[in-house]
Amino acid sequence: MTITELNRKQTAYKNKLKKIEQFVNAFQAVDGTKDYIELTSKLNSINDILKELDNLQNKYFALPDKIELNNSLDILSDIEEDAEKFKVSILVFLSKYEEQKTENAKLTPKSHIKLPDLPLPTFSGKFQEFENFKTQFMSVIGNNDSLYESQKLMYLKSALKNEATLIQSDQDNFDSLLKALENRYENKRALVDIHIAGILSINKLHSENSTQIKSLIDTVRNHMRFLKNLKLESNSLSDAIILHVLNNKIDKKSQRLFQLSLTTTQVPSLQDFLSFLEVRCIQLESVIKSDFAEKSIPIKNKSSSGVINSRWKSFLTKDKNKTSTAVESISNQGQKACVICNQLKKHSVYNCEMFLNHSPLERYELCKKHNICTNCLNFHPSKSCTSKSRCQICSSFHNAKLHRDKTHVSIPSTAEGFIDTAHKVNSEQCFALRPTDKKNSKPMKYLMITAVAYVNGMPVRIILDSASEINFISSDCAISLGLKRNRIHSSVSGINGLAQDIKYETNAIISNKDNSFKKSLKFMVVPKIPSVTPSCNLDISKLSLPKHIKLADSSFHKPAKISMLFGAQVFFKIIKADQIKINDSITLQNSVFNYIVT
Repeated sequence: MTITELNRKQTAYKNKLKKIEQFVNAFQAVDGTKDYIELTSKLNSINDILKELDNLQNKYFALPDKIELNNSLDILSDIEEDAEKFKVSILVFLSKYEEQKTENAKLTPKSHIKLPDLPLPTFSGKFQEFENFKTQFMSVIGNNDSLYESQKLMYLKSALKNEATLIQSDQDNFDSLLKALENRYENKRALVDIHIAGILSINKLHSENSTQIKSLIDTVRNHMRFLKNLKLESNSLSDAIILHVLNNKIDKKSQRLFQLSLTTTQVPSLQDFLSFLEVRCIQLESVIKSDFAEKSIPIKNKSSSGVINSRWKSFLTKDKNKTSTAVESISNQGQKACVICNQLKKHSVYNCEMFLNHSPLERYELCKKHNICTNCLNFHPSKSCTSKSRCQICSSFHNAKLHRDKTHVSIPSTAEGFIDTAHKVNSEQCFALRPTDKKNSKPMKYLMITAVAYVNGMPVRIILDSASEINFISSDCAISLGLKRNRIHSSVSGINGLAQDIKYETNAIISNKDNSFKKSLKFMVVPKIPSVTPSCNLDISKLSLPKHIKLADSSFHKPAKISMLFGAQVFFKIIKADQIKINDSITLQNSVFNYIVT
């Protein structure tokens, strides 16, 4: 730029300052908020001008040496002085507003709430507890400038318990004692050993127990958090090793379901495994509602005086040549022996450790041997059972402790060709998935888990079945959705080992209504899924369903045709953590399709 152009810019900045000068000279406080905004705006303008003046000065200096600059630089200096003067004036005005705001804040009444006194943290000498103790103690006592060093020392000594009280310091002051504690307990190597050992020493779970699974999850996350705080970051290798260790710690059923939930050959992450266990806990808690309390049967006998006495015998069985007789040995003190383990302990079959250590098939044989009901595990014939409880895994007419996994691909009871045989076969010999009340010859009422999914933008009513190893779709549904069917030659087995040939399979992308969940699944095509669920209209007028929630199937209480069945492959990816308990029988479980009724 030429000196003429630079001088013109200089004049423009001078004119801007004249307008600001007029504003400052004429300023009078009228409207506090408006005045404050105007002053702030003018202050920003002055700051911008000062920056531009610096740039302008640099451009003057960049001109050739032969050009005379003295006059231009003098004018530029005067403009800068005026700008600084106006800036000070505006800052004075603004300071008055700030003072006024401070005074107003002091006059504003504040409510004072008396909070309970917080107890001081204590330390008992465990390595893994020291870091938390130190952080809490320093925030409350150590960094409190209002306390003398002698007071801090007294507080620290009073916070030490057990082994920690034995530690000695070089000097009798706060800093020396704290340093001695740090030297003793800030042992990274020892801490790492403790937390790794904590993960490896987790007890193995032998049964499906949501409380034990929760404890496992919390233990792992606690140790992993401490290791991360020690600057030991996890990676894919460490995740794979820990996942392998933990997978061997959980029960066999959960191990199998976790493998079924994996849809690729990629190594799952540790977080994927823990998320699966969270869902597993929710599932177990939501389905195990029945109280398997021991039912006692009063047996009356006569004493030597002829007076009838009542005693309670709970474990009864049928002998081939006798009527129902007690199989418990009852001593003079009233001790009872369990029919399974013969130990003098009062416990039900459901809680018998020896019974639980057997496989589901062996448990079933024990029930048959001792005339134990295969549905409620009490001592009466299965066909006479009046309990409304069903298997929490597959909803069949047997106890969850007797649920058996098929050794090959299983098909649910709803697929064509697998007819309910409850009316043909004794319920003690067959686990029928659709039991019949023999007294009234009417189907018993229970809810299957239904939802409405979307395929190609079309709504489809589905059943969620975690016990099915594969997914199914009716032939009519596949055709109406325009899905391409691929010819295959396969066979699947269902209840009682009945087999059915499958001639077609298809692939479909399923989603929820807002497309926030999408997944490509493979389906076996069956001629139809004839089950209508529920079997009759259910009266839900007395159910207090929350109005703010959306149901996955708003017509869950009305009989309707099922077009698809989702198995274990996708079941655990659909279920979410939230659940709402309506009553002892009904729970709303959140899912990607909104809340399902279980």
